[in-house]
Amino acid sequence: MLIAIIATIIIPIIVFYEEIDTYVDDNDDSKWIHSGPFSIDREEYLLGHKIFLVAEGIDENDKGSIILTRINDDGSQKLWKKYNFNGAKKSGFNIYFSPVLDETRNFCTVEELIGNYKIIFENTEYEDIELKIIHRYLPGMEERFEPIC
Repeated sequence: MLIAIIATIIIPIIVFYEEIDTYVDDNDDSKWIHSGPFSIDREEYLLGHKIFLVAEGIDENDKGSIILTRINDDGSQKLWKKYNFNGAKKSGFNIYFSPVLDETRNFCTVEELIGNYKIIFENTEYEDIELKIIHRYLPGMEERFEPIC
């Protein structure tokens, strides 16, 4: 009797756990983009999204900078954020960029935020990762993008 009760409890838990482990959401728009040990969670972001960058397995000889830039219409680049990394000190980390209006960086309107971006891995041999911020808002984020300058 005790074995039947335990089996009744444990078997559904194991089956449920396996379903969670293999579940794929067909509506999930994330598609990880990789460059060496670096990855971002999608190639297109809405206004209000955070750009998550995951670094795993950085070689101890890798040392450089991760630079997020907006690519202007004329091909020039506008710096958003820069992080330094050193594989000898840390082989993995997670960071996020949160592109929002920011007067100190001279991103004053939505039009200055939307567009094409690159994540550049300066002083490394890793390919740049390209991404785009489109002119659509995460629900409830519209108020955060009123012009500030």
